Amino acid sequence: MKPVLWGLMSLVLFLGATQECKADYIFTTLDVPGATSTGASGINDLGQIVGGYSNPDTTVHGFLLSSGGYTTLDVPDGRTTNPRGINASGQIVGYYQSGIIPLRAFLLSESIYTTLDAPGATSTQALGINDFGQIVGLYRDASFVSHGFLLSVAGYTTIDVPGEAVTGANAINNFRQIVGSYYSNSENFHGFLLSSGGYTTLDVPGALGTLPLGINDLGQIVGTYSNDGPGPSRIHGFLLSDGGYTTIDVPGSTLTRAYGINNSGQIVGEYMDAGFKSHGFLATPVPEPSAALLLSIGLIAVLGYGWRRVDSKEKV
Repeated sequence: MKPVLWGLMSLVLFLGATQECKADYIFTTLDVPGATSTGASGINDLGQIVGGYSNPDTTVHGFLLSSGGYTTLDVPDGRTTNPRGINASGQIVGYYQSGIIPLRAFLLSESIYTTLDAPGATSTQALGINDFGQIVGLYRDASFVSHGFLLSVAGYTTIDVPGEAVTGANAINNFRQIVGSYYSNSENFHGFLLSSGGYTTLDVPGALGTLPLGINDLGQIVGTYSNDGPGPSRIHGFLLSDGGYTTIDVPGSTLTRAYGINNSGQIVGEYMDAGFKSHGFLATPVPEPSAALLLSIGLIAVLGYGWRRVDSKEKV
């Protein structure tokens, strides 16, 4: 076979193989300086990250990581502050607790904290916000039953998976697609996607429980799932993209949870090391070479080989 033809065939085979590869990630540990534990829960398209950390005195604070610097977030008079989501405008949602008062949701916008209480709720948690300021979360009613909610300009809308005992809404994208979880009395947690008014169940194959926690505008979903077995090593993160589930585990971790994903595919969450200390993480996908780039490289190599042969013949 001629070298040029062999080179082109090899390139075609190589390109076909590369299309089957999944993206790898560069994992970066996130630790608030001086904290005993750290967890990251949300990321926007600017790469700003929110999460929570605890001090040696066990108090829980929120943080914003922006341009490499950490800023502490504390709701005034709050004993604990747990930020969960951030949008492109820098608006942050989460929940807090003051003394023995039940959990209450908050919105932080332009340095002002606003408490959010679902009507008739005994406790409220805001867990996600999109770029239009629409907020999702969960609340407990007077009977201590949990429901999901959507807060928009129209007010609060309850989200309940039909026929299920417990529902929580965890994240919302700019297309108003919502992910969350539900629980039946005799079963484990299942995930759901609410899109255009219809519910789709999400279950990692073989998992005992599935908790979707984040969704981006591409419809990529991240969360956590549990396997059968003892200890924390059975808790893993997952990415659902193009109909396929991929496990997300920080190398060397004994537990990984994925909480948020932005439109660049960057994932944030928390993991536990071998010493059972919790850290936040940022997983940045390593871009795969495009088919066009690989083809260009291959053609240059093939043409270069041909030019060398022509040049050698002219020198004979």
